[in-house]
Amino acid sequence: MYFPPTANSTASSTGDSACDADDEPRFYPPLWQQRRNLARRILDENHATSVIDFGCGEAALISLLIWETTGDYPITHLAGVELKEDRLQLAREACQPQDFELGSNLRVNELTIDLFQGSIDQPDQRLIGYDALVCLEVVEHLDPPVLDKFWSVVLGSLKPKMVIVSTPNAEFNIYFPQLNYGKLNAIFRNDDHRFEWTRQDFQDWCNAAAGQYGYDVTYTGTGALPGYNPEIGLCTQFAILHAQNPTQQPALASLGASTEDQPYRLFSRVEYPIYKEQHSDEEILGYLHEYIACIRPRLPEPYDETDDMGHHNETSYGDAGVGYGAKSSLDQPDGTSSNTTADDPPNETSVELGVVLLEDLWIVLGVRQRCKNKTNMIRILNLSSLVRVEQEAGLIRFDEDDPYWKEADKPFEAAYSQNDEQLSPRGSDNGDWSDSSFYKGENDNFEGEDEAERKPYGWAYQDFTDQEVEQQFDVPLDDRGWSAWSDPPVTEDTPEWYSPK
Repeated sequence: MYFPPTANSTASSTGDSACDADDEPRFYPPLWQQRRNLARRILDENHATSVIDFGCGEAALISLLIWETTGDYPITHLAGVELKEDRLQLAREACQPQDFELGSNLRVNELTIDLFQGSIDQPDQRLIGYDALVCLEVVEHLDPPVLDKFWSVVLGSLKPKMVIVSTPNAEFNIYFPQLNYGKLNAIFRNDDHRFEWTRQDFQDWCNAAAGQYGYDVTYTGTGALPGYNPEIGLCTQFAILHAQNPTQQPALASLGASTEDQPYRLFSRVEYPIYKEQHSDEEILGYLHEYIACIRPRLPEPYDETDDMGHHNETSYGDAGVGYGAKSSLDQPDGTSSNTTADDPPNETSVELGVVLLEDLWIVLGVRQRCKNKTNMIRILNLSSLVRVEQEAGLIRFDEDDPYWKEADKPFEAAYSQNDEQLSPRGSDNGDWSDSSFYKGENDNFEGEDEAERKPYGWAYQDFTDQEVEQQFDVPLDDRGWSAWSDPPVTEDTPEWYSPK
């Protein structure tokens, strides 16, 4: 996605003279973010559970991969290779477990992160056996002697099942007049670039290596301008290589390597704590029943005029502005007032009772901690006399009139009575309670803190869902990608403004 520059726009301060023009385009999400999201998506689609980041820098990509997904193939091992020690210091800090990942929020699956100091023109036997190797925006910074050894190290020695490499598309530079692309005084996007390849240059380089070492290769990219021109391509080009005959060696094999075979210095190892408490099937099933009782759909409650949390303009929340217990403010076509009154029941057909999505239950961290995997959760649910699983449809069905579910509501209704401070779990718009204490731990102190400063710790990511943002930028929600809750570190390759690195 692309946004044109504004009249008051300023270029990112990257120290690159080619990036100081005020009229350069801006991508949304930022291009650095699009690259890393694309890499993450490719890794997820190929079920990579162990990943090497070649030229990891400050661990910007690794920080994204740390975030535990709910998929069937979680990442359990990450390795970063970087030559500069000051960047590794920042990478070590970025890889530490954050407060929100501790206590009751422990990970379900193990995660080990190894950060190595070394040059990518040398193979280290400790990196043999990883599923994938990623190298984003690095090769264009390599001197010829190092670049010449890249494929022999990556495909010849380490032999991962999959390799992802990205580099700038030089043909795209035509959109940046300050780069003078195609002229004698042309310059690169970044002062540290040794070269910038056209798509044909990049594909020739990758195709030769793929043929030599037994890999298949496909190409994609990210970063487009309005009126995408396939003859010019995307701003960043990607190559994805898959081994034709993946090695059968055990994952993360060291092969008893000698010191000579381990030229990298292990700079830091981080091991994330995981949830280890053991539970019986009966205990887990009871927990599942309790959570189904919490998240199952319910009909709206009648409007109560004494509830100060409601609306007092003769309309109620829900039901398109005409709630149960409120008069309609809509007029009939003939100009008379609607006869809809408080005695009209809510539209029950809009709520399907007695059904919960399997995915809605699986995304609950406590469920994943106890069940470990979705297959085990389904196995335990099948032991229940209260619910039945329709696995192909992805549904859990139950009899809403069973006394168990009615009884399960009583503790919540007692704890969250309708008054000025708290909402009933059945009265809030999202079907859950709105007591602010639910969202913070006992050690969090938000008193006197500005609302805008209440950010989760670390690299937590979420999808945009704010309609006002969508209207402001005129961007479809499903095209917007991921956005960081916290501000990402600003480095030379991660400017908010496209620089145009």
